[in-house]
Formats: sequence, structure tokens, C-alpha cells
Amino acid sequence: MSQKPTPTQKPEGSKSQIFLARDFLLLIAFVEGAAVMAIELGGAKIIAPYYGTSLYVWSSVLAVTLGGLTTGYYVGGWATSKYDPQRLLMLELIVGTALIALMPILGLYVIPWTSGLGIRTGSLISTMIYMMPPLICMGMVSPTIIQLCNRQVKETGQTAGTVYAISTIGGILMTLLMGFYMLSEFGIRASLYLAALPLGIMALLLVLKLGKHKPIALGISLFVGLLIFTTGENFRDPYIPLNFLYKSEGILGQLTVLQNPDPGTGKTFRHLFINHIAQTWVDEEFIPISEWGYPHRIATYASIKPTGSKALMVGLGGGSVAMEFKQLGFKLDIVELDERVPFIAETFFGFEPQGTRIFIDDGRHYFNTTQEKYDLIFVDVLNGEVQPHHMFTLEALEKVKGILNQDGLLIINFQGSIAGPYGKGTRSIYRTLWESGFQTYFFNEGNDGDIHFMASPSQINFKTITEDRINPCCRYIPHEYDDLVSGEKIDIVDAFVLRDDRPVLDLLNTYNNEQWRKTAIGAIIQREKDNGIPFFR
Repeated sequence: MSQKPTPTQKPEGSKSQIFLARDFLLLIAFVEGAAVMAIELGGAKIIAPYYGTSLYVWSSVLAVTLGGLTTGYYVGGWATSKYDPQRLLMLELIVGTALIALMPILGLYVIPWTSGLGIRTGSLISTMIYMMPPLICMGMVSPTIIQLCNRQVKETGQTAGTVYAISTIGGILMTLLMGFYMLSEFGIRASLYLAALPLGIMALLLVLKLGKHKPIALGISLFVGLLIFTTGENFRDPYIPLNFLYKSEGILGQLTVLQNPDPGTGKTFRHLFINHIAQTWVDEEFIPISEWGYPHRIATYASIKPTGSKALMVGLGGGSVAMEFKQLGFKLDIVELDERVPFIAETFFGFEPQGTRIFIDDGRHYFNTTQEKYDLIFVDVLNGEVQPHHMFTLEALEKVKGILNQDGLLIINFQGSIAGPYGKGTRSIYRTLWESGFQTYFFNEGNDGDIHFMASPSQINFKTITEDRINPCCRYIPHEYDDLVSGEKIDIVDAFVLRDDRPVLDLLNTYNNEQWRKTAIGAIIQREKDNGIPFFR
């Protein structure tokens, strides 16, 4: 009966090779699994400021992740039968470390090159270029480790299961670490460097353990030192260049506050960008009053409700609408998904949180769980160019109706087209509101601009709005009935009733979203090239 080799024995037929302890190989599997998830999450964040976070972008990221790993599994399995697996593992770790660290740099050059291809094609090609190479390397690691372990034990199935299980545990922990802490705290570059760092250390230990390739060991040491130095700089002094007041990554993607002097007027403007789509715009001299018309129009609709009314805002943004509601004397609750947003609104846009209750929560979750009743609910949840489907389904609107008083008012801010083939998403929201039992009105600014839905379980008489009730900053907005409510008819024959089990809103708004994002990408890239501003921190 044959014996399993002990840690001091060399595998039969491999007398020239040094035995690698099984525990050491499993540690590498753990680090590799963590690196895979860092590549996936970091890769999605690299592309978000330019292609957004729509279903199409995430589909590209997931497809490239699975494609890269599949290719790596196959190539790794083939390579272990052709080459020395110890040397192969060393090369996989070295090249993988370098490729992960290079992802932000590759993204910097790839994204502008694909910017004219649209959301679907552009995001797919971009992620293939900067994500697939490191994923192929990581995919090759597992079959190589299994091959090395199988030289020591006969239980092939058990070995493979153990390797993949430990690799998956590493992926789970890195997912939580990246999503809950690293990306928001350190930014994309530092997070990817930190993910590459343990991989580089494993490569260095492997080189030293094998006792050869000293120049490679020296190169890895220098590379690891460079990563530590670069990452340390990010910890101590996050790079906020030129006229950027704030820039960070988090649950909504990249949030940026830009201060922009206008030489023509002598004014200084501030903008809040979510994934490089403008969300708030104010004149620094008149903070918190918005330079856009839609916040004033929203406040004009809301003025139909008396002082002391209980209002709910879902989506805070820069706080311009919230400050209008406070001026109207409302008791205000605010639901905001990203904890950075209230800080930004208060620090840079004049939002005053005193007297309001702020809940860091998903709007739909809040609808499902709150016991409160409201006289007014305002929903403004645009993330870049994407409106989240789950906020506008029949099931969601029925929950909204349940927390709205009988004479309450629901206002939804939306953007895009309402007529023709590209307005089907907007018409579907309109139809779903009616199917939910709301009396529904709308305002269409035209030219693919702002669209507002005003809905209530009861009839709404906007003719009761009076000028003395409107905030002073809103009085330039025409506030006669015909100026507030569009008189055109909406043909809803081809519109969907939106439901939770059929998330079609992204698909229906594809053309509008792609055109909006394409326009934004061109302006962003030119502005940041002109000013020497990095695409992401």
C-alpha cells in the first residue's frame, strides 16, 4: 500500500522540486478568491462614472468576470499538464498582481477610447480590456493549486472542493470589505492596490520558498513597496484636485462636488455630480437656491399643502428641494440611500438638517416598513441617468398609497421623453400610477427634459395655489394651472404596468439613457483632460 508523502518528503517523480505545504497552497487560494471579488467590484466602480450603474453595465461586468474565470480555469488546467505547476503558480501570482494594480491606469485610457460606442457596447469592451486579463490569471490559480495538492493526496474531489470553498470564503470576505468599507474610505486606486498587495506577498513567499529566481524576488519586493507607498499616500492625503471640493466612491458610485468660476458672468457655481451626471447646481452667492427650474416647480406643487403638513422626501441630493420644503413650513422626513449625501448637502450646498429626520435607507424598504402617514411624498431617485425600477412598480406604488393620506399628494421627478417610441418607459410609469388607483397629472418640459408626475388618491385642484403661499424664489416660475399641468393626452395603449417580477424600465429607457450618458461622457472627458483631473480617486 502506498503512503501519502509527509511534509518532509518529495513527491514521487519530482525529486528536483521542493514540497509546498498544503496549508500554504490553501492560503493562496483564499487570497486569490479575495482578489477576484476585488477585481469585480473595483472594475464596476472604475466604469461607473462614465457608463453609470445600469443593468447593462452590471451585465457587462458580470459577463466579463465569468468569462475571464472560465478562460482561466480552462487554460490553467491545460497548462498544469504542460509546465511545472510550481513555476506556473509563481508566474500567475506575479502577473496577476501587476494586472490588478494596473486596472485603474488601463481604465484611464480605455474608457475615453470606447466613449462613442454607447452604454452596452462601450461598457462591455472597456471591462473586457481592463478586467479580463487579471481574471484569467486568477482563474488559472485554482486548477494549478489543485494539481499541486493532488501530488500529495489522492482524494481529488475533496481537494478540488476544499480549494474552491476556501477561495469562495476569501471572495465573500473581500466583497464585504470592499463594499462596506474600502471603496468608500480609500477610493478605487488604493482599494485595488490593497487587493493586489497580499497577492504580491504570496508570490514573494513562493519565490523565496522555491529558493530560486532571486531577481524576480527583488522585483516583487520593489513592486510591493511601491504599492505600500502609493496606498499610504492615499490614506494620508486623498487627492482632490484643482476646483474639486469633494470626490469619493460609495454605494451610489462616484459623488463629486465641483466649484466652477464663470469668467463670463463673474459668478461661481457649485455642482453635485452622481457618476458625472449633474444633480445639483447652485450659485455660491445664493446657496441653497437652485439654478435649475425644476426644484422651484416641485416646491410650487407642494405649496398646495398648508404649513405644518407632514412631508417625506426620498432622495436628498444637494438639499435644494428640502430647503424649499422647510421654507414652506413642512415637518420633513428624508430617506437617503447613501450616507455621504447628507454630509455633502450640509457642507457644500447649505442644507440645514435641524428639525428634519434623516433615514439612511432604501426608499422601497422604507415604504414597506414605516408606520408613518404623510400629506406629501416627493420621490427623486435618479442615480446618474438611471431610475431604479423597483421604486415605480405597482407593488411599490400600492405601498406609497398606504402611507399617504387620502388627500395627500405624491410627486415624482423623472427625465426623458414622453411621446414616441423612446417615451415608453415614462408612459409606463404614468399607466402604473393609474392602475395603482392614483388620480394622475403630469408636466412635460419638452426636449427630453424634466417630467413631473403629480398623483393623489383624490382629485387635485392646482388652481388653489396662490402666490402668497409660494416661496419667494419660486415666483418667477409660471404658476397658473396651464403652466403647471400639461394638457396633452398620453396614449398608454403600448405602455406596461410595471411590476416587481419584470424589471423592464432600464430596457424601455435605453435610448434616452444612452444619449444622456454619451453626451455626459464627452463633456466629462474633455473637461477633465483640459484640467488634468484624474477620472477617479
